[in-house]
Amino acid sequence: MPIRHTRRKYLRLASGALTTMLWGNYSSLRADSRAADAPALPKFRYEAIPNPVWRLPNIHLRDPAALVHEGKVHLWFTYYDPKNVTWHIGQSATEDFLQFEPIRLISPSGYASPGNVIRVGDEWILCYQQYAEFPHYLCIARSRDLLHWSEPERIFNTGPENLWNIDRRTIDPLIIPWEGRYYLFYTGSTRWGRQSGHNLIGLAVSDDLKNWTDLSPDLPIISADQDYEQPDGNENNWVLRREDRWFMLYSAGLRHQKIAYAVSDDLIHWQKKGLCRVKVFPESSRRFGAPVVLEGLTAPNTFHMLFQGEDSSGHVSFFLLESRNLIDWE
Repeated sequence: MPIRHTRRKYLRLASGALTTMLWGNYSSLRADSRAADAPALPKFRYEAIPNPVWRLPNIHLRDPAALVHEGKVHLWFTYYDPKNVTWHIGQSATEDFLQFEPIRLISPSGYASPGNVIRVGDEWILCYQQYAEFPHYLCIARSRDLLHWSEPERIFNTGPENLWNIDRRTIDPLIIPWEGRYYLFYTGSTRWGRQSGHNLIGLAVSDDLKNWTDLSPDLPIISADQDYEQPDGNENNWVLRREDRWFMLYSAGLRHQKIAYAVSDDLIHWQKKGLCRVKVFPESSRRFGAPVVLEGLTAPNTFHMLFQGEDSSGHVSFFLLESRNLIDWE
């Protein structure tokens, strides 16, 4: 049965993909009356934004995903309750990153780390992970209106042909539609239940979101071969198309997490470039990661990164920074 929720103000959503801008995709589709250089979020003023941009006193906000649609940013995230030790996929929306709509829980307990939302035919597709039972695996949920979501459908875990994901579990999905196919980034690992090991990023491909071929059976596409990725590897990546190349931001390291970047011409082979320069706040001083890039909120060639940060007490909140080059974030 679908999971159904109500709220006081119903959002009117267009039914066609051509009225939608997809962030978390490689491009945007514009068929409304908004000029190409008009801001996607008219009420948004970056200079008015505090950081953390969203912090709850008793709940940890983790792993953001975002979709810009009809003057709002729709948000999905891991809603972690440390008192009850429960995970859900939470959903909200904002017009300005100052006020947020009431949070709705749209998954059963034990699901986490939403990756992104894409449009497929007349449906929205949200990807995330099952985290309640081992082995963890990747799922999607479906919606016609961005409000009511189906039960999670299992779509992927690595098989015996994969030689490096020795834990046989997958987390942190991200789906990129490109040239008629769906490319699924995932995180595997060599560390579950061990004193040492790494999280590593792999890639699979599908024509229908059901049948997948692992494109990285021998080696991960993002390994852990740099000093800044130690001692425990990488996860939570974001991919976008920029100047005819692919640009990736990813969480480098887990224990001492920061944000790194890499570039590619084919989505499969990546060249690591180093760490991004990210402004640090007291509330993100322990570690920060899980980046999401929003394009065109204010002006062309201006980017905003939504990400999680953890303070010295272990509390996790969301932050928002701006950049012109995807590397320097202030």
